[in-house]
Amino acid sequence: MRHSLYRYFSDRRWADEFLDGKMRFRSLAYFRDYENESEDEKVRKDDKEGNLVFGPPEGLLINNQTQGTSRIHPGFRMESRTKQAEIFVLCASSCFSEELRSRFGAVVCVEILKIAAFCRRIQRALPQNATFFAGKVIYYDPGQGPEERWALPDLIARSKFKGYEWQYEYRFLFSLTDALAFENATYQLVRGNLGEAPKPEEHLDFPVQTKNLRDICRIREF
Repeated sequence: MRHSLYRYFSDRRWADEFLDGKMRFRSLAYFRDYENESEDEKVRKDDKEGNLVFGPPEGLLINNQTQGTSRIHPGFRMESRTKQAEIFVLCASSCFSEELRSRFGAVVCVEILKIAAFCRRIQRALPQNATFFAGKVIYYDPGQGPEERWALPDLIARSKFKGYEWQYEYRFLFSLTDALAFENATYQLVRGNLGEAPKPEEHLDFPVQTKNLRDICRIREF
């Protein structure tokens, strides 16, 4: 069975540019602060982008090794934050559907027919010092344990709350720094749900020019 990925576009011109090999990766920070005018804020905006959250409903169990005690702290959660301004992402979906067309406001879609070849072309177009990853997004419940993802920034960057599961997202991501290195994240205890103020200075983009993609991609009309 052939597996494809899909990029939804709200303008046919951008789809044609994509087929010409013109891509624009954006920082995780851009999506973290994204202001969506739609009533459905869970389309693109995600204030936990690049931030893995563990917060059981009853509170966080914290062990005090000095005193040898353990107790649950209501309202606390553990967060593991990547360097969101230094990780660049290009998003696709493994699903071609009317629902996604409608929710993304798309007029056309590009089907990526050969995913491995597509990844190779991106890698060849990136600077030599780039660290590149690609894979499906992991959807999770913040009340569940994060398993090994705490230490792996590429998996944190590909983790989202289950409320976004309808997107069937697949991500291509890279960094030109050590932002994707093992355990390169900030770990902290957080209380409450107050969001951080947007940081426009972190809303970076990185244009990537590959060779023509029309031999491994095609237009899908609605």
